[in-house]
Amino acid sequence: MFESRRRLIGVLGVMAGAAATEIAPALLAQNPSSQEPRHHPIPNLPKPDPSSPDLDDPPVKKTPAPGEQNRQLQADLRTEVDKLCAMANELKEDMLRANPSETLSVGFIKKAQAIEKLAKHIKDQARG
Repeated sequence: MFESRRRLIGVLGVMAGAAATEIAPALLAQNPSSQEPRHHPIPNLPKPDPSSPDLDDPPVKKTPAPGEQNRQLQADLRTEVDKLCAMANELKEDMLRANPSETLSVGFIKKAQAIEKLAKHIKDQARG
């Protein structure tokens, strides 16, 4: 029984090898790997304008001078610090008007959180 299986597998192997040697040249003749793939032009494409900038080049951005950036940053920080001081003064006035025996209002807590958020933003901007 094993002998018949061995013969069958051997015959199938020989047939597969023979088929491969006959089919392989026909397949290679249809699409040889040595040839480059053909590129078909796309119809109705506009031709590139020679005066336009190359698409591969990154866009040129005008960066301000370091001194100008520093002055702008300082001006922004000053305006935000002024806003922070005004908000803190409002919170202080609300605290003075509040009754010490009562709990603080939700509006008071929200103002304190807004002040805290602005202070954190100013700190982050100052660090750079």
